[in-house]
Order: sequence, then C-alpha cells, then structure tokens
Amino acid sequence: MVCEVCGCPAVRWLRVGTVARQFKCSPKKVRRLIKRGEIEGVRFGREWRIDHDSLDQYVREDSVRFAVLEQ
Repeated sequence: MVCEVCGCPAVRWLRVGTVARQFKCSPKKVRRLIKRGEIEGVRFGREWRIDHDSLDQYVREDSVRFAVLEQ
C-alpha cells in the first residue's frame, strides 16, 4: 500500500534512500532537508528515518508553492 500524498510506502518511518528514490534526488539532499528542519527526522543508530506525516506536510506545502508560482 502506498501513500496518496507522496507515493511512499504507507509506514510511520521512512528510510532516507526510500524518500530519495521516490523524489528522484540524492540521499544527501534528503538529509539536508532534515538538517534545515523542513522535514522531521530521527536518528536510529547510524541511519536517519523520516517521519511520514512530516514528509506529507512538506509535499502539500511545496505543491501549494508551485501552484502559486504557475499562476
């Protein structure tokens, strides 16, 4: 099952690689978004996990920004 908002698997915590593949960007870019506070992430050992709700919110806000720019 996939999320209707971002298209990622419908799980609570997403891996950086999963998000990077879904949005066709580098894992480094995803980690930068976490560092800047644009999406919420937590560190589990050596890996970062992204909060799915936070990612959905980021996608919704970004979609609104692009819609305004296109007008």
